[in-house]
Amino acid sequence: MIVEGTYDYWEFLEYPRFIRNSCDEHRCSKVLIDVTPVKAQEVSLIELFFLGEQIAKVVGDKIMIALLWKRESLSDFLVDVVTNRNTQLKVFDDLKIARYWLTRKY
Repeated sequence: MIVEGTYDYWEFLEYPRFIRNSCDEHRCSKVLIDVTPVKAQEVSLIELFFLGEQIAKVVGDKIMIALLWKRESLSDFLVDVVTNRNTQLKVFDDLKIARYWLTRKY
C-alpha cells in the first residue's frame, strides 16, 4: 500500500480501519505501507499518540504492519505506543528490510 499526498491527521485516523477491512477481505495478516511520499510539515507527538492508539484498537494483534517512513525520531514514539498495546508495527527506511521482517518465520 502506498500513501501519497499531504498529511492530514483526520484522514490518517481512517487508515487503520481501511487496513483492517482490506486485510479481512483479502485474508492476509501482513501489510507493507509506504508513507514516504506523504508531504508533512510536522507531525505532533499527541497526533502520533492518538494515531498509535487507533492503529492498536482497530488492527489489534492479528495484522503485522511494516511502515516505510522517513521520520525516524518520531517513528520510535509511534512504535512504542502501538507495541505497548500488543500490536505488531515496525518502522523501516529500507524496503528490503521491511519485507524481510514481514516474511520471517518464528
